[in-house]
Amino acid sequence: MIATAARRLPLPRRRPSTPGPLTPAAWLYWSTIVLPAAAGLLLGLARLHNEPWSRFAVLLALASVSQLLSFHLHRSRVFHTGIAFTVAAALLLPPELIILICVLQHVPEWMRQRYPWYIQTFNIANYVAAGVGAWAMAQAVGFPGSGEREALAGALAALTFVVINRVLLLPMLSLGRGLGPRETGLLDFEDISLELVLSLMAVPFAAIWAHSVSLAALSLVPLFVVHITQRAVLRLEEAGDTIRRQNESLEEAHLELIRSTTAALEALSATVDLKDKYTAGHSRRVAQYAREIAAQLNLEDALIEVVGQAALLHDIGKIAVPDAVLLKEGELTQADETVMRTHPEEGARIIERYGYLGEIVPGIRFHHERPDGRGYPTGLMGEEIPLVARIIHVADSVDAMTTARVYRDALSFDAAMAEIRRHRGSDFCESCVDALERAVATRDGLLGRLRGVAAA
Repeated sequence: MIATAARRLPLPRRRPSTPGPLTPAAWLYWSTIVLPAAAGLLLGLARLHNEPWSRFAVLLALASVSQLLSFHLHRSRVFHTGIAFTVAAALLLPPELIILICVLQHVPEWMRQRYPWYIQTFNIANYVAAGVGAWAMAQAVGFPGSGEREALAGALAALTFVVINRVLLLPMLSLGRGLGPRETGLLDFEDISLELVLSLMAVPFAAIWAHSVSLAALSLVPLFVVHITQRAVLRLEEAGDTIRRQNESLEEAHLELIRSTTAALEALSATVDLKDKYTAGHSRRVAQYAREIAAQLNLEDALIEVVGQAALLHDIGKIAVPDAVLLKEGELTQADETVMRTHPEEGARIIERYGYLGEIVPGIRFHHERPDGRGYPTGLMGEEIPLVARIIHVADSVDAMTTARVYRDALSFDAAMAEIRRHRGSDFCESCVDALERAVATRDGLLGRLRGVAAA
């Protein structure tokens, strides 16, 4: 488990006074755990005599294979069923063989994973201490035994193994990696409960072994089911992560497409404005005015953005109006006016093809409607007209009146404001006109600056 933490977190910079990436305090703690375990191993080897070697070989093989089949769960945790066989060894073998099995079961994994020597030796020493502690608890309570006493002894031994394992790891991760107890993950209920369940599976296995090897093997079925289930859960989580990453990539691509399409539409709208030198920059100015009016109406930021976007594209339908009408010098005939009045619907149809711009379509379609019902294209009245369209109609009129046309001179800003006030409630929405007045009175805004320029 310390190896997991070491891979998850960056190692501290090497200090000249320390023989590795651990602090002096961590090396001291490492020594207090590893050296007694090494002494126990040497003492155990000296005491080996008539041991249950067949039982030892089976448990070593099972523990080593399980250790090799371990895999990483999310949150940098390692899942391995080898702990069940280590606890079983603590219940079935003498201390010297318990120490030996704790050492040997880690060798294949060490060769495969290539953990730094000080990490793996600490892991081994940790297992030695936990295994011997579990053996001592089992012997003290009475394992092997009979009935409830044996079950209690096995359960306490399993619990002892888990507790010692984690208690020894906490100081090392604190001294060596600077992690607090919560940061280590060693106190996570899910992690502790899973390890405790695996340890408890050793109890029936060890208890049954004395009576029937085949039944003992059968008792391992739940252990393998847990292993397979965890593997399946991990694959599902990995698949979920892959899908999430793909969705994020698709979302980013979708947003980029939206940005590109919107930019193209805005460029198209600007192109329409540039067809006539008198209307150059018209849509951009209308969008600025509309945003100021919307802000004075205390609309939410998202809706102000909708207002601005709709205002920027409000005349895009003029791309479908013939240049003979659009650029005609002098006043339009009735037939010309009929053609010109198609541009709100044409603009709405263009934008409707892009589903993501659905919010701005009403503002484009109805920006020439009037509260008195004399507007176009449908003759909506009062509150029937979407607020976005009412705002754009006022902003559009301000810019149109203060901009020169081939058939008339530009009005002064004050004259345009007087005209808008005169038609408040008939041509223009009353609340939007009031918001325009407040925007003009605010010197920080563009409309206020325009009034200041006009006054000067």
